Amino acid sequence: MKQNYAIAILALFVMIGGLNTIQAQSHSDPAYIPVISAENPIVVDGVLDETDWIKRYDYLVFGATALPGDVTYTGTSSVTVKEPYTDSTLTFVKFLRRGLDLYISVESNDQSVGRFGDSWEGDGIFMKINDASGIPKEYKMYFNAGGVDPNIVIEGTVGTVEGAAWKHPGTIVNDTSSVDSGYTAEMVIHLDQLGYTDEGADIGFLINVFDPDHYTDGMLPWDDNGGNYWKGWWGSEWGPDTRILRLADPPSVIAHSTDDSITLDGELNESFWANALSVTVGKGSNTSTGGYYMQWNHPTNVYEDQSMATVKFMHKGTDLYIGVESDDASVCKWSPGWEADGLFLWMTNKDEIPGPGARMEIKNMFFNSTEGALAVFEVNGNVPTGAAEGASAVPTGTVTHTETNGADAGYSLEVVVHTDMFGYSVGDAVKLSAVIWDLDYASADAWTDSTADYAPNWWGTQWVDANFERYHMYREVILSTATDMGTEEGIANTYKLNQNYPNPFNPTTKISYSLAKKEFVSLKIYDVLGTEIATLINSVQDNGAHEVNFDATNLSTGVYFYTLKSGNNFQTRKMILIK
Repeated sequence: MKQNYAIAILALFVMIGGLNTIQAQSHSDPAYIPVISAENPIVVDGVLDETDWIKRYDYLVFGATALPGDVTYTGTSSVTVKEPYTDSTLTFVKFLRRGLDLYISVESNDQSVGRFGDSWEGDGIFMKINDASGIPKEYKMYFNAGGVDPNIVIEGTVGTVEGAAWKHPGTIVNDTSSVDSGYTAEMVIHLDQLGYTDEGADIGFLINVFDPDHYTDGMLPWDDNGGNYWKGWWGSEWGPDTRILRLADPPSVIAHSTDDSITLDGELNESFWANALSVTVGKGSNTSTGGYYMQWNHPTNVYEDQSMATVKFMHKGTDLYIGVESDDASVCKWSPGWEADGLFLWMTNKDEIPGPGARMEIKNMFFNSTEGALAVFEVNGNVPTGAAEGASAVPTGTVTHTETNGADAGYSLEVVVHTDMFGYSVGDAVKLSAVIWDLDYASADAWTDSTADYAPNWWGTQWVDANFERYHMYREVILSTATDMGTEEGIANTYKLNQNYPNPFNPTTKISYSLAKKEFVSLKIYDVLGTEIATLINSVQDNGAHEVNFDATNLSTGVYFYTLKSGNNFQTRKMILIK
C-alpha cells in the first residue's frame, strides 16, 4: 500500500511540476545544467513550436514567485531594482544543442513587456559565455529598443549568434494601454566560432533575466509614475562567478561488430569489451541525458554515493551486446518498492515508437532482497518471447542488500538483445533508452532510514509514459558494419593520433600523428555506419611526426571517424563536418 501511494504521489507531483518541498534543496542554484541533444533541427524564429522544446529535461525558472520542481531549477539570487514590484511573471529558460550549436529559449508570461525607461535594459536575458580560452563574451536578447512595439534586440560576438522573438497576440512592447500576454524568444550560439571543438565541453555561463514593467516609450527609468523593475540571475549578476552549461547527451553511439560470441555471465571478460564504445550514466556525466536525486522523508540528506555506470555496446550480427560496469558502493533494492540498482532498458520496434500500453521493458536489476542475491533479469509482456536475456556478477567485496559489511565494490551486468526480433538489421540505428537506478542504503526500511537515497540517471528518457514524457527521448545505438577499431588505451606512448584541426570543419581539416619507427601505415576515414569513405595513407612511412590534409567537399554534414593503423596498433578519433 505504501509503495503504490508513493508512486501515485510522485506521478501527481511530476505532472503538476511539483516536488517543490522535497527537491527544493537540490534544485536551487545548481552548479551546472546538462544541455541535451535536440532530435530534430531547430528553426530560430522565436515561436518554440519544435517538440524538442517541450520534452522533459532540466531547465531554469526565474521570477519573484518561482519555485523549483522535478526538472525545474531556480537561480542564484534576485533583486527588486525599482519598487513597488508586485508582478508574478515567470520566465523559463531552456537549453538544447545540435553538435556545437547551443540553442537557448525564453518563455515568459509577462503582462507588461518593454524597456526599462530609456536605459539599455529591457525584458529578456543578458548572458556571459566563456569562449574556449575562458574569456567571457556578452550576449543579449531583450526588448530594449525605443518606440512603440519594437522587435527584440540580439547582441553578441558577430558571426556567432542568431535570434528571434514571437510576441504573443495582444502583446505590444513599450505600451501600457492593455495587458500583454507574454512572449517567447530563442537564439543559437555557434560554439565552434568561440573555439570549442569538444561536444562534451563545460561552458562557463551566467545569465540575468530582466523584468521591467509599466514603462511607456519615452519614460525615464526612475520616473515615479508607475514603472517598476525586478531581475534575477544564475551565477553572479555581472560576474565573475559563473555556472556551467554542460554539453551532454550524445544522440547516438556506435556498436562495433565482433565475430566473438558472448558468454552471458555478467562479467564482461570477453576481449571485445575493452574497446567497446560507451556512455557513462550518472550524476554529472556529460554523456547522461538527465537524472534526479530523491530522499523521501529526509529532504536535507546528502547524496554521498554518487556512483557512475559505464554502459558499453557491441554487436554480433543483429545481437546487440550491452555491458554495464558500476562502481556503486551500496548495491540494494529500494525497500519497500519494486525499484532496485541496475539497468532498466526501454526498447522500440524499428520505425515505431510504442504508446504507453505497448512500451517494452527489459530489466536486469537487483530486485531480490535476499542478502548476497544477484540481479534478476525480466521483461514485460510486450517484449517478444526470447528477444532478450541477461546476467549479472559482483566482485569480491560486494555483498548485495546489506549495509553491515562496509562499502560494496560495484557490480557488472550483461544483456543480449536480439534486435532482429524488433525488426532491426545490421546497419540500423536501434532506438532505446537506458536507465541506471542507484538506490543506496535502502536494505532496511527506506521510509524511516535517514541515509537512504534514490537516484536514477538515464541516457534517453526515464519514463516512456505519456504522463511523464510528452515526446519520448530515445537514443540510438548504431549496429555498425565496422569491426572494433580500438581506442587510445593500450597503444604505446610512442604512437599518437591527434585530434584533427579545425574540428568541426568545412570542408578541409588537418590530421596529424606520430610514429615510433618506420612502418607500414594506413589512415582511413569511416562514416557512422563503419563504411570506409576514404584512404588517406596506405604506405610505408618513416618514424616521427606526420600531417595530412582531408578534403570533405563531396561529403554531407555529419560525424565521421578516422583510424590510424601502424603495425599492430589501432587508434580512432571522431571529427565533425558542418556545411
